[in-house]
Amino acid sequence: MKKYSLMLLAIMMAFTVGAQTKNDYNLLVHQKDGKVVTYDAAEVDSISFLEMPAFNTGDDFVIEPAEITSSVLKVNIVPKDKNITYYSCFTDQTGYGRAWDVYGSIFNMDKEWWVYVASLYSKTWTDILPSQVNKGDYTMDGGTDYGFILWDHEYYAYCYGLSLEGEITTPIYMQKYKTLSPTPSENKITVESVTPGEDGKVMVKISTTNDDPYYVGAQKKNYIDSWVKDLGSNEAMFKNLISQQHPTPQYIHKGSQEIELYCATKNADYQVIICGYNGGPTTEIQLVPFRTNP
Repeated sequence: MKKYSLMLLAIMMAFTVGAQTKNDYNLLVHQKDGKVVTYDAAEVDSISFLEMPAFNTGDDFVIEPAEITSSVLKVNIVPKDKNITYYSCFTDQTGYGRAWDVYGSIFNMDKEWWVYVASLYSKTWTDILPSQVNKGDYTMDGGTDYGFILWDHEYYAYCYGLSLEGEITTPIYMQKYKTLSPTPSENKITVESVTPGEDGKVMVKISTTNDDPYYVGAQKKNYIDSWVKDLGSNEAMFKNLISQQHPTPQYIHKGSQEIELYCATKNADYQVIICGYNGGPTTEIQLVPFRTNP
């Protein structure tokens, strides 16, 4: 059985035609974006409503964009009181949902993280707050203050006053931003050959029509098939992969060349994943199958 906590951002309705028991009902959640999500009432134990706190209710902070591209997200945090200590961070839609569904609030989510970090050094969470808070104007950089920034992706920038004793001193201030889609490339990328070798080494010969950067990697075919099935497209699969992989320069190349990849499993079906890449995919994502040597 499931229990759903629904924010008061949605309207819930139940409908039935000649329904006599709980098993005859469906629950419809009408979301603000116009989507309607249906739940089988037989799978629901109870329904509770979580009233969202009001954001941006004063003038303690101004959050404004500084730089937004497909791979860069920077915002300026400007406190009214330059002497106040405050915490600021980014989260994406998944993290935002977990803040309420799992922790009950954004502050509780942040505190849980501080408790964990402090435990690594045998400290209390308030012991590490001096290294977590800021004072005065601050430019928050998603690449360093959050992690890898994805293209065409929604993020929340937020902040709140926080004393060194761990007390919240202002309401939460929050703004939502979306990174850009990468600029398409006219590069025509062709995989000329894939040659499995010994010890997991695989040589991939690639030709291109210009020097725009491109991504090359390899994953087991069953992993890719599963991701595409679950997420619905090669593009969504690739975004999921990049969000986990955080590609380093070893994955990004320019020009026609032979590239060596490593595949850990012998005698297994793999696929080369290749596409133009500059802060996100700039060409069609190609999947080229091959099999590693026994």
